[in-house]
Amino acid sequence: MSIISFKGFSYAGKIVKVPIIQCFLARNASIKNEVQDVDIVTTTVENTLSEKEVKAICDKSRLNRGHRNLVNGRLPYDEPVHRYHNTVKYKRRMYGRYGDVSNVYPGLAWPTAEDLEDIREYESLAYPFTIQEMQQNAMKIIECERQEIQLNQQKIDNNMKKLNGWLNEVKEKATKKLLEAQQAKEKKEKLIEEVKKHFGYKIDPKDDRFKEMLVKREKEEKKKVREEKKKIREEKLLNYLDSKGK
Repeated sequence: MSIISFKGFSYAGKIVKVPIIQCFLARNASIKNEVQDVDIVTTTVENTLSEKEVKAICDKSRLNRGHRNLVNGRLPYDEPVHRYHNTVKYKRRMYGRYGDVSNVYPGLAWPTAEDLEDIREYESLAYPFTIQEMQQNAMKIIECERQEIQLNQQKIDNNMKKLNGWLNEVKEKATKKLLEAQQAKEKKEKLIEEVKKHFGYKIDPKDDRFKEMLVKREKEEKKKVREEKKKIREEKLLNYLDSKGK
C-alpha cells in the first residue's frame, strides 16, 4: 500500500483531504498554460477527487473564469455571457487580440456600407474643405501674418527714426519747466523783498499783515501781466487789419 500525505482544504462547504502530489501536478500544468495529462496516483483512499476539482481547490486567485483567462492570455469566454459580447465592437476587439481563436468572422473587421456612409457624412461635416483648399487657406493665413509682422517692423523703424526728435522735445519741455519754476521762484523772492521794503522794517513773513500785502502785490503783478498780454494781442490784431487793408 502506498503512503501519501494529505492536506486539508475547504471545498463545497466541507473539509476534504487532497493528495499533495495531485495539487502539485495541477499547479504545474496551469503555470505552463498547457493542458497536460496528469497521472493520478492510485491510492487506497476512497473518493479520490477529479482533476477539475483539484484545480478548483488549488486556485487561490479568487478570480472569476473570465478574469482568470485574461490574466493567462486566453480568450475570456468561449460563448457570449453579457449583452455587449454580441456587439460588433467587442467582436472586433477580440479578433484583433486573439485572432482565429476568438471564433470571430474576420470580415467584421471591415466597415459595412452603412458605416462607410456614416464616416463620409462625418468627414464632410468635420472636414468640409479638401486638402488643396486647406493648403490654400493655410498659405493665406501665413501671408497675412507675414504682412502684419512686416507692418509692425516698419512702424518700429519709423518710431526709431523719430526717437531722437522725441527725446529732444522731452528735454526741451523739461528745461522749459525748470526755467519757469526758477523764474517763478525769483519772482516770489522779489515780491517778498518789495513787501519788506514797503513796511520799512524787519517783519516776520508769517505775520498776517505781511501775508495780506504779499497777496495784494501778487494780484497787482498778475493784473499787470494780463494787461501786457492784452496789449500784445491788440497790437497783433491791428497789424493783421492793416495787412488786410493794404
